[in-house]
Amino acid sequence: MLLIPVKYHKRKYPSHIEPEIDEIAGHFDVKRIFTHRNFSLHTEYSYGKRKLNTVLLNSYLTLKNSHNGGIPQLWHSDQWALEFAYFVKSLCNSAIPTIIEIHPPFSDYTKTIDRFLEIYKIFEESILSSFPECKILIENRSGSMYKGGKFIISRGKHIRELCNQISKKNLKLRIALDIPQLFTAYGGPLKLDPQYLENILNRQNSLQSFTDGIHLWGKRRSVKGRMISHSGDLTSYFEDHEKKEIFLKWIVNFLKDGKPRYFVPEVNSSDEDLHSIINDLEKMNIKFG
Repeated sequence: MLLIPVKYHKRKYPSHIEPEIDEIAGHFDVKRIFTHRNFSLHTEYSYGKRKLNTVLLNSYLTLKNSHNGGIPQLWHSDQWALEFAYFVKSLCNSAIPTIIEIHPPFSDYTKTIDRFLEIYKIFEESILSSFPECKILIENRSGSMYKGGKFIISRGKHIRELCNQISKKNLKLRIALDIPQLFTAYGGPLKLDPQYLENILNRQNSLQSFTDGIHLWGKRRSVKGRMISHSGDLTSYFEDHEKKEIFLKWIVNFLKDGKPRYFVPEVNSSDEDLHSIINDLEKMNIKFG
């Protein structure tokens, strides 16, 4: 059971783990990137408003104009996909990404997974013509300030349908499974009884062969009692030992096929919280390297 660590922002892994891949922001307000290392380009994820005024984005009018109140509308049209590929290649310049992470569209304009993949195929063909070894991963998304529609890939049934369509269309796209966002799509682990939480996880076992990446992070209560995303560890996230153990047993089972997967720990709070998550995984004999 092997996870390939990706360095997330300035968080430091425990000293015995040395990530060789950096996550680099590639959203629509990024002007350029600088790196001499292997990297995963985390593209626009449409949580909140963007300025959409960089010199680079001004070259791609469909990207620039596809928004609702400043929140980008991803995969809006065929032309959008073509410009998005050009944008990514321009942003990377001479650097070659190891991974490109993308995110799903909203339901008010690109209504079905089938239509999304028709649009996406244009992007994949363009990107792989320039970066043939690059892995393109899509992250399930739940939660945004966007008004008008919801992400079309958030719950498990959406991810499973996506994988079926990927197979039928013979695309290279694979999954970056964001486990906390999956739970958020069902109301969050605090609202789920242990049996239902376990059922949600077990229904994702069919995604094994399509899943090349895992995202994991915690939540912790603020002084006012509100749960803060990307803050805390698994203990503060589940607030229940039984639920935490259900999750850990599930992820061991999910990873036991021996396939290495990229691991992105989206922890903003502290190195200590990251180390706690790593420690929980290592206790389950999950390796990093």
